[in-house]
Amino acid sequence: MVTNRLKEILDSKKMSFSELKKLLEEKDVKVNNSQLSLYSSGRRNPKNKKIWVIISEVLNIELQEIITDINAYLTIMAEISENSSEKKEGIENNLSNKMCCYQFLG
Repeated sequence: MVTNRLKEILDSKKMSFSELKKLLEEKDVKVNNSQLSLYSSGRRNPKNKKIWVIISEVLNIELQEIITDINAYLTIMAEISENSSEKKEGIENNLSNKMCCYQFLG
């Protein structure tokens, strides 16, 4: 599980899980208070690791301030990078296929 300082950071900002949940909803992240509690205690990890990045964004802090375990931090960053590379490849393949069809039809 990911070692993190989420609860400590929320306490220092005098913020509740409900308030964090509302900020996340503004970024189209659907999560409930119990999930946030499980994440903060390290008993559960979000399936989509990018949630940690979005949490850091809405709290206006660096991801490293939340994720204290370097291996967990690197794993999160690698997964995010991998996912964005896959999306980029998908977009490029889609464009390539369209160009092929246009050349064929043209």
